Amino acid sequence: MPEIIWCGNKSWDTDFPERALPNNAQLIERPDNIFRGSIPYGIIPLIFCYAIIGVKWFVIGERAMNLIYVPFGILLGLLFLPVHEILHAVCYGNDQKVYIGICLKKFAAFAVCHEPISKRRFVIMSLMPVLLGILPLVIFLLSPPNPFLSGICIPMGILSMLSPMPDYMDVSIICKQVPKGAFVHTQNDGFYWYR
Repeated sequence: MPEIIWCGNKSWDTDFPERALPNNAQLIERPDNIFRGSIPYGIIPLIFCYAIIGVKWFVIGERAMNLIYVPFGILLGLLFLPVHEILHAVCYGNDQKVYIGICLKKFAAFAVCHEPISKRRFVIMSLMPVLLGILPLVIFLLSPPNPFLSGICIPMGILSMLSPMPDYMDVSIICKQVPKGAFVHTQNDGFYWYR
């Protein structure tokens, strides 16, 4: 497991320690505004969430929901944002350091490791936090009708499925631009790949 270092609240443009890139490293093109660029990548996860709710409520026919519990589900989803970043962090190698923290100004969390990682492992690392969305939705789907559980699991599942939108975008970009067998290496100034 990598060394995980908690940084606390940091500015979004904070620089972290880097490992030098090889001469053949090529810049990966990403949108200038990551948050705006990632919005379309929330459409499919949102449809997935509504499909789970639709199956439970209209196909199975078990509808139970108490809106008073929804704020607690949202709060739980927000409290799990650091766990989202830890799920990214555990995918790195034993000798690597991962810096995790939050940026209150952007209302975002981050996990940063400027070390090489295989394309395949990068994709897995990027998608790991999806588990935080799938788990409450599966609990909701498989449990008997329960207004409390629905009020907690639905908003938590939706929030946790949407919070990885920038990660979904990165996976799409990496799959299009990085050849099989290459390494992905992030730096303070962007993402790079090389063989």
